[in-house]
Amino acid sequence: LKNYPDYKYVWILKNPSKSEIPGNPLKIKKGSLEYYKAYSKAKVWVNNARLPLTLSKKENQKYIQTWHGTPLKRLANDMKVVRMPGTTTPQYKRNFHMETSRWDYLVSPNHYSSEIFESAFWMDEERVLEIGYPRNDLLVTHANHEEFISKIRENVNIPKGKKVLMYAPTWRDDEFIKKGQYLFELKINLENLYESIGDEYVILLRMHYLISNAIDLSGYENFAIDVSDYDDISELYLITDALITDYSSVMFDYGILKRPQFFFAYDIEKYDKDLRGFYLDYANDLPGPIFDDPFDLADSLKDIDLIKESYQDKIDEFYERFCSLEQGESSKYIGELINKEIKK
Repeated sequence: LKNYPDYKYVWILKNPSKSEIPGNPLKIKKGSLEYYKAYSKAKVWVNNARLPLTLSKKENQKYIQTWHGTPLKRLANDMKVVRMPGTTTPQYKRNFHMETSRWDYLVSPNHYSSEIFESAFWMDEERVLEIGYPRNDLLVTHANHEEFISKIRENVNIPKGKKVLMYAPTWRDDEFIKKGQYLFELKINLENLYESIGDEYVILLRMHYLISNAIDLSGYENFAIDVSDYDDISELYLITDALITDYSSVMFDYGILKRPQFFFAYDIEKYDKDLRGFYLDYANDLPGPIFDDPFDLADSLKDIDLIKESYQDKIDEFYERFCSLEQGESSKYIGELINKEIKK
């Protein structure tokens, strides 16, 4: 917007009236008639997940796919069995392939991802842009921006003097209500966490967007904050002193900050063997300790500095392997690419 103010920007949103986007772009409701018209007219599509195959891409349109994370779990063509509702394994892969064949460019955050994307998404090397994720520029440019970070803390209502943990788990393919809606049972034991670290910390709960059930935080209002609807998770990373996750790609984005991470993998056997399978060696490649018991996790969180110190080598190795391309310039690269494509 700053570099190319003359272009017309259109955002597709579930709730256009509730979303604030800089620059006063045209905001259109997903699935509406205007939604189809917007895709029909646009010179360039930018998206971070699959689009409906009912959207017909023309020859003179370009589709830039930014995807939504460095892959830990097996994807698309690399999945042996698909256990999601409303589809079969062959049908899922066929539809996925039809989608990826429309991508003119696919953004990759690191070489590890590029190799996986070529296999999982049937991509050729020429279409993969190994430049880091545009959404992560903020983590590089604002990591030490005190005024910006202070404003986020204020927006999220973090009490002065309190440190911040964030719990951001992924979704489970088999815990569904219906297509596109998944359940999640909080296994982290808030009561024990509150007793263990409640004096020093607050915990942010960031649930995956596919999870439909609201979390009941009654009795923990001064300790636990549901931030699932907060627009930009990158801003939440900036105010978070340590992250708790499981098999989510948030670990790779958060790794840019080189802060402590804890892995609460209570269903590791089922997830690895039965549901998806991993690309990484989960037991050895992570930048922090793995727990399957919530009480052991809470004990470990009592001394985060000690964990950071003991895992510093792993944190650095993880950064070099997955995060070192992130230099705060990815959005600029994509902006220049869009400009070039439109000028063509």
